[in-house]
Amino acid sequence: MSDMALPKVPQYRMTLFYGPELHESDPSVVYCVFNVKKRSWKGGVQVAIEISQAQLSRIRERFGFEKWLQASVLHLPELERADFLERGPDIFVQQICLVKLHLAIEAGIQQENSRMLQDVLVTELDEVIAEKESWVTQEVLQELDIEIPA
Repeated sequence: MSDMALPKVPQYRMTLFYGPELHESDPSVVYCVFNVKKRSWKGGVQVAIEISQAQLSRIRERFGFEKWLQASVLHLPELERADFLERGPDIFVQQICLVKLHLAIEAGIQQENSRMLQDVLVTELDEVIAEKESWVTQEVLQELDIEIPA
């Protein structure tokens, strides 16, 4: 008999539906919409995660995101770099929104379509992001399908 441990099935399944998008009535807000399904629910819900442009700018600056992304594509053929440099910022925002979605789930999410407003969980997101910088950057690389040579 094998001693291999089977992976635990996550309680929630979260899938990006679309985004990031600028809020129609307030361009200082960016949002992503996720489909969220809890195992015990019969169906999933859509959750819009809003983040202010100001908070995203602070996070980008803390990460040194633009310089990091440029350094991450230097080993790629020059003709491919532009596409990665264009897609990278959107994927970064998606990952930040995903972290905020996890915070919303921890706070208790109902089985209904909802919005997590830009001014909710701001401090908590800043604190978690400070701890998850490596995870976020790895997820961006994975989504872009970029491998950094050793």
